[in-house]
Amino acid sequence: MGQLKLLVGLVVFVLLGSVQHEQVVAADEGVGRNLKYFKSMSFPNQVRGVVGTREVGDLLDKKPSLTVNLMRRDQYEAQADSTGKSQAQRFIEAVQRSNERAAYYTQKLSPSAFGSQEFQSPVKAGNGEYLMTLTLGSPPQTFDVIVDTGSDLNWVQCLPCRVCYQQPGPKFDPSKSSSFQKTSCADNLCNALPVKACAANVCQYQYTYGDQSNTNGDLAFETISFNSGGGDQHVPNFAFGCGTQNLGTFAGAAGLVGLGRGPLSLNSQLSSTFANKFSYCLVSLNSAAASPLTFGSVASAANIQYTPIVENPKHPTYYYVQLNSIEVGGQPLNLAPSVFSIDQATGRGGTIIDSGTTITMLTMPAYNAVLKAYQSFVKYPMVDGSAYGLDMCFNIAGVANPSVPDMVFKFQGADYELLAQNLFVLVDASATTLCFAMGGSQGFSIIGNIQQQNHLVIYDLEAKKIGFAIADC
Repeated sequence: MGQLKLLVGLVVFVLLGSVQHEQVVAADEGVGRNLKYFKSMSFPNQVRGVVGTREVGDLLDKKPSLTVNLMRRDQYEAQADSTGKSQAQRFIEAVQRSNERAAYYTQKLSPSAFGSQEFQSPVKAGNGEYLMTLTLGSPPQTFDVIVDTGSDLNWVQCLPCRVCYQQPGPKFDPSKSSSFQKTSCADNLCNALPVKACAANVCQYQYTYGDQSNTNGDLAFETISFNSGGGDQHVPNFAFGCGTQNLGTFAGAAGLVGLGRGPLSLNSQLSSTFANKFSYCLVSLNSAAASPLTFGSVASAANIQYTPIVENPKHPTYYYVQLNSIEVGGQPLNLAPSVFSIDQATGRGGTIIDSGTTITMLTMPAYNAVLKAYQSFVKYPMVDGSAYGLDMCFNIAGVANPSVPDMVFKFQGADYELLAQNLFVLVDASATTLCFAMGGSQGFSIIGNIQQQNHLVIYDLEAKKIGFAIADC
């Protein structure tokens, strides 16, 4: 541990030659070739002590399981976008969405942090950074939807649509499905909605993600289907929102599935068919491969470390964990234990694991300590990174083998090691500007998806714990 050698290039936004991948997202031609990473010298080719990532399915025990593919939002937008945005611009937009999502969480989790600004500055939810494909109905209708670990409701845009945003494919048509059934107001899942109404004994929902990002419609039951590579799997009586009034962009996806802890979430509803667990392994930004998302039981292994899910009664949807301390270059930072604690009276503070945020956002005392540590360790000249939305950047022009200190998140019962590619990105075409891929937030922390890439992350909701192991995803 200590210094991570950066060998060939961290995220470099230049046009590269053809790159071969075993599992390529067909609609993503060219995107992966615009990126490459430096890798630390210790970067593994397999989950430590267990199995290579392309064999992650071998970790599953004999209980039923389901694996689907995740596509990054930038890949999805690129295949439908005619604006010619560069991959660098898409990364900058993802960083901006991280800031917006942190502001949204701040407003929701710690409203006093906004003070008088709360009703003057609109904030957006960010709405997730990965998509998956599912089908609804009998016969099935297929949709691409955003995946969000920070929400519960599953929904798609439905006909007849009174107010809908533009999406590439057709909207869900209930009249063409023999298994569609609206939910009654007395149903328990109707009562699980944060905002609901009742009309002619039909449960109606309103679900808000940010200032003008929301969906409204009828809660309904339908058959949901997945193609997991081994044939279609069908789950009947799946509750979802049939959205007829939807405001926002949602990356042009047909809707959203929530992977939160509430009873409406996709994972909660699938728990009667599969074990109440899910896991994912997010590929690097330079890869055109899909990231596997698995619902079902995952066998325990010696190399997987677990930390308990922390209960926050004020915000039960989110995946809170206890972050005790941070080490940089093997040295613990001088942080008071209260920096990462949850105020049980108000629900403020704490640390959330969230796949829908791109860069990790650390509460300001921790973030300032991390910046100070890296500024003392890294001796390359500092440069302005404000154009990229990042606070700490270095000029590494002429440096043949640049290195950076490693970082470890010390969770309760588990150490989470961050590799070089989880920490820094090269953001310019000349591959000379190296930026720290984290930001600061007010009052709480979010572990984002860049910091989760090339880690197998397991959400064991039966045992109320989250596990992780380094993997080549």
